[in-house]
Amino acid sequence: MKVVRGEDKLVLNANGSFTVKNLDRRNEKLISVVDWHAASRATEERIRFHHGDYRADAFAAHHKLVMDLGRSHGWEVAMDYDVQQLEVAALNPSHDLSVLDTTALMIIATRLSVQHTSTQPPSPLKRGFSSDNLSSHPPKKRSRSYCFRCGVPGHFPADCKAEQTSSGKPTAPVISTACSKHAILAPNGKQFCFTFARNSSCNYGDSCSNFHGCSLCGDPSHGAGTCQTLGVLLHPSTPTGQRNCFVHLVF
Repeated sequence: MKVVRGEDKLVLNANGSFTVKNLDRRNEKLISVVDWHAASRATEERIRFHHGDYRADAFAAHHKLVMDLGRSHGWEVAMDYDVQQLEVAALNPSHDLSVLDTTALMIIATRLSVQHTSTQPPSPLKRGFSSDNLSSHPPKKRSRSYCFRCGVPGHFPADCKAEQTSSGKPTAPVISTACSKHAILAPNGKQFCFTFARNSSCNYGDSCSNFHGCSLCGDPSHGAGTCQTLGVLLHPSTPTGQRNCFVHLVF
């Protein structure tokens, strides 16, 4: 938070003088699992001493979530999630750290996936691009982001005004009391699982507390991200086989 506010760090030298150092966050996510675990335990102890058990227990639950994410999604995703959630809690003390913020997780995982894809070096086995093969190799279509409440691009579920999904079914209501403002209500009274919506699978499987199924057509065998009706409202004449493009769901 000091970095965000543009503050500097004062370091006390052995001779009694002070040195001003600019705070730098570029390498903060490179902390090892062992060091992070030790720091998290120290954090919980000081919070318990200064702010009581309720706040300390929330941080302990958050740290457990981060460790679980490290095992299921990788340490880079876990660190991004940890930093993002702590920044939100610093700005809004009422933010509940003890509950997994599935929206934040999906945004982080998708962003890192796109970054890794875009930074991969070209294969040395591939021929260089030339104008000779321009006609035979047309440029690839750019990926689009779709609202998983209605299946149409250009907005978030909380801002969705559609009354029908891309499959012609009534759109699911947004859950105003959920941790995420983009959570939508499933037929069984639970909220749709964001992870299943994107990948048609979830690491928690049957033990997941959220609903696994398509929020667009209602099929329980897949999520909205792989639904054949995705985007059909904008392109009703497009053959089904041409709709299997790479998409990012907007949560």
